[in-house]
Amino acid sequence: MSLISIGMPLYNAEKHIRQSLDSLLRQTHTDFEIIISDNKSTDDTFGIIQEYAERDSRIKIFQQSENIGPIPNFQFVLQQARGDYFMWRSYDDWSDDNYLEMLGQLLDGDRSIDLAAADIVKVKEGAEKPVELNIDRAARSNSFSRSLHMLKTSHPGWMYGLFRRQVALDAINDVFENFPHVWGWDHLILFPTVSRNRVGASDRTRFFQRETGISHSRYRPKLPKEQVRLATDFYRVCWRRYRNSDASTMAKCAMAFYLLRYTSSKTEKFTRILRIALKLRKP
Repeated sequence: MSLISIGMPLYNAEKHIRQSLDSLLRQTHTDFEIIISDNKSTDDTFGIIQEYAERDSRIKIFQQSENIGPIPNFQFVLQQARGDYFMWRSYDDWSDDNYLEMLGQLLDGDRSIDLAAADIVKVKEGAEKPVELNIDRAARSNSFSRSLHMLKTSHPGWMYGLFRRQVALDAINDVFENFPHVWGWDHLILFPTVSRNRVGASDRTRFFQRETGISHSRYRPKLPKEQVRLATDFYRVCWRRYRNSDASTMAKCAMAFYLLRYTSSKTEKFTRILRIALKLRKP
């Protein structure tokens, strides 16, 4: 297996960063680099990662001179990567010790996939809850019905799976250029691979995703005008990517309609936008 690059975009991560780094340094696959970009934290994040970098030469750290925002920071760590395979890791998530090994083996053994994902366990206030995704791990096809199934079962935690580096780079560059929002951008990173059935899954390792609610409170739009703009931009990016893919003409026509439902489920439910709008109109 070739070098794996791990990108960690950080901001005020002192509470959980040690657990996340310790999880990576315990991996059974040891040929990796960890690229950390501190987005001008105001706590002791930079001091902690300096401590780890002094102990392990596989850790490379950068400190932004100003806060460049979350998506540019995610893009930055990927741009520094040298490995054929790449994954993002959040400061408050962790994984089983065989995570890199199992997902790397998936990509090594199957050129028809561009992203390897694992079983997901959501963690909230210390309680663990496995995510039931019902993925058929044995039979992948290129049928349109399979595309719909994959889109319905996709989980934002897949973004922290293992990508072929160029696929991840193409996806985040497209999002950076065409999607001026933070809420929902993880689904856009996944859309090109999920919609074309190029995701493989392993039930031999697990990814633990901590739910803090920070993104919900910080990035989710509150006003109907903002929600409509978000949904419109989300649909536009998805449709352009799928329209330019090698899908059949029939599949593209069907996807143009299905994306309305997909957009509603991954950004803001259209019925919720309408309810908020009507409530604001009341005297």
